[in-house]
Amino acid sequence: MSTLLLLRHAPVAGGTGRCLGCRTDLPADPAGLVAAGALRELTAAWGVQTVYSSPMLRCMQTASAISGGRRVAPVPDLREQDCGAWDGLDFAAIRARWPEHYARRGEDLSLPPPGGEAPAQLARRGLDALAGLMQRSEGPVLTVAHAGLNRAVLCALLGLPFASMYTLPQPYLCANVLRWDGESFAVAAVGCPTEDWRSVPLLSPEKEELTP
Repeated sequence: MSTLLLLRHAPVAGGTGRCLGCRTDLPADPAGLVAAGALRELTAAWGVQTVYSSPMLRCMQTASAISGGRRVAPVPDLREQDCGAWDGLDFAAIRARWPEHYARRGEDLSLPPPGGEAPAQLARRGLDALAGLMQRSEGPVLTVAHAGLNRAVLCALLGLPFASMYTLPQPYLCANVLRWDGESFAVAAVGCPTEDWRSVPLLSPEKEELTP
């Protein structure tokens, strides 16, 4: 059985209060990248040999900081959710321009933004990409992606409705641990924050069934 560490990127510079999807490519905050770099030694001790990332700048920068010189391969289908017409706007502007759609989506997060991607589509895209990575990789794999994609993937694997995806914690630089048996994933840990990384059950099979 192989292990996939699915991370969220470091904090984003200038991203506070905005809807950030795959059309808004902002860099990671420099202080966040310093924190990411501090995780380099631990991932090396875990035996991580392969590092993948969403091609978006905030993820590639995070992955490079953690990788410690190991090659980071971009994976297009790990990009963040397409938020359509809302992408890059602040939430106050979204609420003012699309009050009815904003209210409906507040009641049912499985709905896509106008012209955007539904969580079910996002989950399928993400799962297909992650399975493809595991099929061609050996040893623990580290992947840096986004809160939206991570939550959609986790909902699909845990059998949770997409309407509840924001109940799953995804702080910046958190680790989600997935086990791969050659055909499918099982969730071992969700949203482990940076300060708890040393307790991540990466190599502890008896902890495989951990959930939020």
